[in-house]
Amino acid sequence: MKATCSKNKDHDKFVTVAHVSEDWVVDREGNWISTIGSQETVAHPHPENTWTCYLCGEPAIVEN
Repeated sequence: MKATCSKNKDHDKFVTVAHVSEDWVVDREGNWISTIGSQETVAHPHPENTWTCYLCGEPAIVEN
């Protein structure tokens, strides 16, 4: 996979979605109290997600 800024091909940082899981401390009803432990990546960035150039905000072109 390769992302390219639609405005400037020299831009090389992008914003997209990745899903992570984290360990929570909860009460008896499952209500969040605090977060502990490390995060685990559940789903890495995918080419079908929305990708935006971090440097200028323009949409990215993502090739699989």
